[in-house]
Amino acid sequence: MKLSKDILNSGLNFSMEFGKNWLVEINARLSKVYPELTKSELNTCAELCKKVNEIANDFVYKNPVKTGKKIKFIDFSEFKNFVKTEYDWIDDKNLHRLYSQSCYYAWK
Repeated sequence: MKLSKDILNSGLNFSMEFGKNWLVEINARLSKVYPELTKSELNTCAELCKKVNEIANDFVYKNPVKTGKKIKFIDFSEFKNFVKTEYDWIDDKNLHRLYSQSCYYAWK
């Protein structure tokens, strides 16, 4: 089975959860929504989602916008262009959440 945009976006959404599921593997939750996925497909999706989070976090962290003594985060449109070039399957809801979390982690 090919991992559809819906499956990948569900996995990405699970990978960004806070609370009791923060940094918890997504395979169990994803398999409840998509029971037809094989273990290999679940692992592939989980690894891809982890990679997307790392790349997005690194991009925001390494590209601050400096104005005098103030540091702001890179503009969302630049972030979107960067991420969508490689991962065009990410929907707008996840893209905004990914940007928000990346800014949060860069700030910490």
